[in-house]
Amino acid sequence: MDSLPPTTPPKGRTGYVALLGRPNTGKSTFLNTVLGCHLAAVSSKPQTTRKSFLGIYNDEDSQIIFLDAPGVHPSRLAIDEAMSLSVSKVLEDADLVVCLADPTRTPGEEDTLAATLASQCGKKVLLVLNKSDLTTPEQRQRTRAFYEEKLPQVETLEMSALSSDSAHTLIQRLKELLPTDLLLYDRDEVTTAYERDIAAELIREAVLELLREEIPHAIAVTLDSWTNTEKGPSLEATLILEREAHKGIVIGQGGKMIKAIRHRAVKKISELCQGGRVELALQIRVVPNWRKHKQFLKNIRLWES
Repeated sequence: MDSLPPTTPPKGRTGYVALLGRPNTGKSTFLNTVLGCHLAAVSSKPQTTRKSFLGIYNDEDSQIIFLDAPGVHPSRLAIDEAMSLSVSKVLEDADLVVCLADPTRTPGEEDTLAATLASQCGKKVLLVLNKSDLTTPEQRQRTRAFYEEKLPQVETLEMSALSSDSAHTLIQRLKELLPTDLLLYDRDEVTTAYERDIAAELIREAVLELLREEIPHAIAVTLDSWTNTEKGPSLEATLILEREAHKGIVIGQGGKMIKAIRHRAVKKISELCQGGRVELALQIRVVPNWRKHKQFLKNIRLWES
């Protein structure tokens, strides 16, 4: 019997692209928009992204592998140091760097840190001014001038991360800059993250959306079990708090808040599972000052060795 000819590995414009910027510049929003799915947690609160996520964009002639890093901010606690290490690893692995800036806010210390990291990474950098639909030319020029002090002659684009058409303008420019090479992932892959890791982030996103400012960043989420049943996935998760006093707020009067968190999280996870029925049990655990302890951060996989 004649043997089949060897399959030619697919090629296209491909490479790793780091998404860099201060908290809440729209990195995760952009990633979700171009992938067409809710992969990365998004909220209006800073430091929503605590660990890097890999998102894989595919079209007929390219495969762009995005590395979504935590927002750049000064390190004051162990968890900040863990996030800073995650940013450094992303920049090390990248072929190109997209530095996102938010012109709706006056540039400050975090922008200086982001611009400095971009200037020192040794990679091609694109400065992308996000929220172009919400800002004035004067705001965009102010932000551009601020970043150009660290990144002279940097190529600058404008974008709205919520707009698919606008986001794909950036995609087209990245395709022009990336080399043609063998594709590294199957065409149907959109991430290397496990479903349980994404689910934990979606639960934390629900927490961020519902709780007041001073509490959400003192909460971590662990996905303790994921069991597939005939009716759909059954999940157990733990909300880790820093203070005993926060328990009453998270539970709410008559359990109202914890029920709201569970309901919102179930809806998000159901969309992740393409509409399947989801059961979610939440428990609460208090670990005093958990954000300061490196070993605990490693145990809950927030410190990447």
